[in-house]
Amino acid sequence: MSTFTKILDRWLTITTAAAIIVMMLHIVTHALARSIFHAPIYGTNEIVEYWYLPLVALLGIPAAQLQKEHITVTMAIERAKPATAAVFTVFACVLGALVSIAFAWFGLGKALENTAIGSTADVSDVITWPVYYLVPIVFVLLAVLYILDVVAIFRRRTEAGEEK
Repeated sequence: MSTFTKILDRWLTITTAAAIIVMMLHIVTHALARSIFHAPIYGTNEIVEYWYLPLVALLGIPAAQLQKEHITVTMAIERAKPATAAVFTVFACVLGALVSIAFAWFGLGKALENTAIGSTADVSDVITWPVYYLVPIVFVLLAVLYILDVVAIFRRRTEAGEEK
């Protein structure tokens, strides 16, 4: 794993864990304030729904890619020769990168649209438009990780060819 991916993995893990802890503390504080003081924290449900959960869910996508924890179907790859398996894997990574870029493009359009209208959470005035920028950021990052996987495959193939 390269230095970039190690730092990114650590950052994603720490940020996601921090978001979960802060969300948990926010919810517990809200429940206690509502039960004991009859004064709930304004906008807790909206903040959880529009800020914490997207942060945790979206940051988990590149984290799973970094840690190779996505669901994979290896039936064809396991039975193929190493060169054929590498071609299939490169094809899957390129396809994954293209789909990720498409999601990022679509997400950027939605983020710009929500910024233009000053999007808020349903009936409250909790601002939500900044969170929409997380979608293009995460999917561009995912596309970069797919490309790095392709580069790693080519490096392994080159090193294996030099050893012969």
